[in-house]
Amino acid sequence: MPYPPYVRVSARVSVETSVLTGSGSIGNYNTHAIATVIFKRGTDPPKVYEVPVITGNAIKHWHALYLAETYEALGGKNLNDLCRKGIGARGYNVKASIGGAKLQKAESEEEAIKDLCNDIHGFLNPEQQIKRDSLVKVSFGIPILEEEVLEVASKYSVTHNRVIPVKNVEEEMMVFKQEYSSILYGFSMSMNLGMTLIPMYSGGAVSGIGNIDNERRLRVKASLLALLPLLQGSASKQARALPISRVEELLIVLSKLPVPNIVHAAYPDYLERSIELVKGYVLSVSTLSDKSKSDTNTWILCYSRHHNRCDPRTLSQLPRDSTTSKAEDKETEEFTIDNLIKIKRYKDIGNMIKEAAEKASDMVQPLESQKSA
Repeated sequence: MPYPPYVRVSARVSVETSVLTGSGSIGNYNTHAIATVIFKRGTDPPKVYEVPVITGNAIKHWHALYLAETYEALGGKNLNDLCRKGIGARGYNVKASIGGAKLQKAESEEEAIKDLCNDIHGFLNPEQQIKRDSLVKVSFGIPILEEEVLEVASKYSVTHNRVIPVKNVEEEMMVFKQEYSSILYGFSMSMNLGMTLIPMYSGGAVSGIGNIDNERRLRVKASLLALLPLLQGSASKQARALPISRVEELLIVLSKLPVPNIVHAAYPDYLERSIELVKGYVLSVSTLSDKSKSDTNTWILCYSRHHNRCDPRTLSQLPRDSTTSKAEDKETEEFTIDNLIKIKRYKDIGNMIKEAAEKASDMVQPLESQKSA
């Protein structure tokens, strides 16, 4: 049976003079991660570009960090010291502390996923022969696949000086170089959050958490709200290069159905193609009785700095019998397809993510109802 909510995200972010992902050093020269992409226009031969990127692993790290911060801000308490402090070592039990006591590995998946980060972002304990797949999957962030963007996407080095104390010398300067990048990049995420606090590889159940369904809703809500700091703060070397960034576009799909991954935001037509995919899937698997009940099962939320880019009538080629309405706050516009899919256009990205988090947490099904089904 499905375990909603199923969340799909694609976003475009403009970043200036930042270290999206470091990739090591050569002497005193710190390098930026790069990758190869291929661009093809019409019948022209393909062109190969070497471009700066942010890895999916890096985005995943930042999401885990902001997830923990947001979860605690919402009143959550079930996370260990490693999760709380953004340390990527996982598989330890929820009481693990780095304050001197020995870190204890969890002995079962049920024990491990009491901790927020083990639950949402997965873990592997080879010695105990237990693991959990991540509920959050993230692509590389790459420059938008348009020739004019790829031609100017660049990395470059800046020389820094660090003052270091030296014996018998008042001070000495240590010179090092750091590579930075300036790009408009896109990335995508897939989050199957309905599996939170449900073991994947064992038949047991999590105990000792109190109201487990409230805890599950809290974790889902925090996972969505963490997108706000993630979109503005995913980069390395933040002490000297806090990201200069701005969200250009954001598409979020929330569904009670296991909808396919949407199109990566690096593609020029990702908005149109993503909505086509979701609409085709939802209308195909929903029955005629579903369509007559006025029971929405999928929400498509869209934000763009260029407001017309998110016009649902243009994007989804809405049928003539689709219904439309404008929200009272005039910050959203809402469109419905066959009583099943609701498309909303936003001018306010904060309000959009807040509403996405609330809808996603409301989709969580009580564990007892899942067992009986």
